[in-house]
Amino acid sequence: MKLNKILILGADGFIGSNLVKSLQKEKKYKIYAFDLFKDGVSKNINSFDENLIMVQGNFLNKEDIKNVLNDIDYVFHFISFTTPGSSMNDPFIEVNTNIVGTINLLEECVKAKIKRVIFASSGGAIYGNQNKGIYNENDATNPISPYAISKLTIEKYLKYYKVNKKLDYLILRYANPYGPGQNIIGSQGIISIFLNLIKNNKPITIFGDGKNIRDYIYIDDLINMTKILFSKKTRFNIYNIGSGKGKSINETLSMMKKITQRKIVTNNKPARLVDIDKIILSTKRSSQETHYVLKNSLYEGIQKTWNWLKTQN
Repeated sequence: MKLNKILILGADGFIGSNLVKSLQKEKKYKIYAFDLFKDGVSKNINSFDENLIMVQGNFLNKEDIKNVLNDIDYVFHFISFTTPGSSMNDPFIEVNTNIVGTINLLEECVKAKIKRVIFASSGGAIYGNQNKGIYNENDATNPISPYAISKLTIEKYLKYYKVNKKLDYLILRYANPYGPGQNIIGSQGIISIFLNLIKNNKPITIFGDGKNIRDYIYIDDLINMTKILFSKKTRFNIYNIGSGKGKSINETLSMMKKITQRKIVTNNKPARLVDIDKIILSTKRSSQETHYVLKNSLYEGIQKTWNWLKTQN
């Protein structure tokens, strides 16, 4: 039986590596895991075999992209060089890396006759502040950071390439993913970052009053929904992937306090312009398409993440 060949760009990242490991278990695909893999070492993928190939490469190197696309069926695009916060410091980096790099990728995908490109967009940033609260895929977009503007720009290019070059695509607007294996140091992924600070008895910095509401989705649920959508002929090209529920930062911290049984010290700083007040993703479209029911509540997901973190040095 001929296995479908899947290329995962950003395979050593949080979402990419979890997708790699989940698909690897199914033994239905030949997977090409593309990332920088410095010194030929993966941070997050434990084992490679004949159906999981490590590909060291640079997303911004045209030859690396051209070479890896040979005989590939599906491409997952999980690479991003920025976060909403970091993009505010240098708006040009979005254009020069994420946007230009993706246009080059799409050009090469057309030449390689790729069946479908699956793009990780941002449901947490792309809708912006519209005082709506719950957003569905047909709502207006109002990105307020260069990061979100870049995500929306790539979405528009994907549509352009489908209309003009017949390149099929799937856009997944992810809520805030979290879970074991996520970066515990940085500026993106507050659940893992906050839990690590709690573990090390360090204060947590909150921008604003902590009333900002976010939609969080546990990584296993995100991966399961991603696999269902990519492997079928979908009715739409864009799907929100989230919990459909919102929790404020303060409510999330209360859960962490109960789960960790630790004292939590917070340090409030002025709110940032890049931060959205309230974002909850409507999951009606993705639920109807996948019939998938989330397996992990936010409380359960935080508990699992804390249990994992306690095992880390």
